[in-house]
Amino acid sequence: MAGITKVNPTATKVPHANIGKPVQLFTIDYINAINGSAGPLGAQKAVLDTIMNTATIIMAGPLGNSNTEQTFMTEGEDSVVVATLQAAIRALGTVDSVDLSGATVNAKTLVIAV
Repeated sequence: MAGITKVNPTATKVPHANIGKPVQLFTIDYINAINGSAGPLGAQKAVLDTIMNTATIIMAGPLGNSNTEQTFMTEGEDSVVVATLQAAIRALGTVDSVDLSGATVNAKTLVIAV
């Protein structure tokens, strides 16, 4: 009787995060609370537009650390150069009374504990 040959797929590189396509994760530390500037002319919208100049946002996490930090997931493995994004956000200066000139951007990896 003929058998079925089992073939396992090649393992992905570690660390690896995707949702059907490669993704990139990074956290922005706005330094100042940004929750009070959520309108169409606010600081949050200005930052989202800055990110979208080079990448497609797949997920924007909630504000954390007293509304000063936020993590994003973008499409593409290297669609965002964190130093370039940091410079672009800082160049926004003060938007809707929120000073973004000291904001930092840090690349993150997705870790799921087992």
